[in-house]
Amino acid sequence: MKILFFLSIAVLTVLSFGFVDPNLVLSTHPLYIVLHSPLSLLVYQYRPYMAGIYFMLVCILFFCYIYVFGHAETKAFSRKKVVPMIVVGVFMLIFSYPALSYDLFNYMTTAKVVYTHHENPYLVMPIEIINEPYLAFTRAANKVALYGPIWLLLTYIPHTIGNGSIWGTIIAFKVLNACMYGIFAFLVYVMTKSWKNVLFFALNPLILIEVLISGHNDIYMMVFAVFGLYLWEKKGIGNKTAGIASLFASSLIKGASIVLLPLFFIKNISRDRLLMFAYCLLAAVFFVLAPLREELYPWYAVWLVSIASLLDMQKYRILILFTIVLTFALELRHIPYMWMGYYEGPGPMFRAIFTVVPLGIFALYVLVKKFQRKVV
Repeated sequence: MKILFFLSIAVLTVLSFGFVDPNLVLSTHPLYIVLHSPLSLLVYQYRPYMAGIYFMLVCILFFCYIYVFGHAETKAFSRKKVVPMIVVGVFMLIFSYPALSYDLFNYMTTAKVVYTHHENPYLVMPIEIINEPYLAFTRAANKVALYGPIWLLLTYIPHTIGNGSIWGTIIAFKVLNACMYGIFAFLVYVMTKSWKNVLFFALNPLILIEVLISGHNDIYMMVFAVFGLYLWEKKGIGNKTAGIASLFASSLIKGASIVLLPLFFIKNISRDRLLMFAYCLLAAVFFVLAPLREELYPWYAVWLVSIASLLDMQKYRILILFTIVLTFALELRHIPYMWMGYYEGPGPMFRAIFTVVPLGIFALYVLVKKFQRKVV
């Protein structure tokens, strides 16, 4: 199982370089050019094959995930044996190319607007910066900054470490994401004392792909939000004040977490009920508000996986299974673009099908199980 997991991660890491934007030159080294050419050909010329390979890799990763998660309490997948596997997998993914989204490049370009050009990113769009080379491979450059000031402060770290190197800045962002991933996994263990809960979060393929490959910033929002809930549970005005401050910091990274604010004012509520309310509130934003703004982006499910990872795995078994199926369905939403090369046309319909079919099968499974129990 470990070998299968590593092979899938390794293949995904290598194939990610086929998605390098044609306007971006990561290296001029002859060896890189020789190795990159067939990967680029596969991604941009033989799209159906690439889509098929990606589908198989996602299926394999979810198979490994479900198997390890299901055997989390056995010696074969104890903490001592799985932690090195996770660490090596994360290390490999840090060096992947952000293949499935341009968001990381938007983060890089916005940071450059602030820290290189010394402009206000809430007033100045990247496209207004004359002769900015990053515009050649950045999407949504005709928008002002989409995220809060805390996020802009955090981007100073990888921007500075990258020191003008595109690949160096990508790696710096990825390392920071990996640190946040590790912090959240540790937070899960501190709050639940359950290795199974940690595995539910840490090995979820959507988390691995969207946080460690694509480099989305949702994990930062969730670290601050969940840390805020953790502090709020503790006694003392200082802890509670720090908890609210942490939640506000979360919303100043990405605004979705502000919907959790009412939870801080509910008295005499158990952690499970608090977390269920949090899951429902974030799910409402995910399923209702997010599609109204643009569409159902897979990485938004990082919010739901993060909250679900803090719940009792047995008591909320159906919700846990739903979250796993949802993350699988959402990762399939990348396939139509891989296959066709554009988002429009039948793309929205295919993305809807890839999302609805797995969830529909799961709903049918739940109904059949309930019917069988009633019959018995």
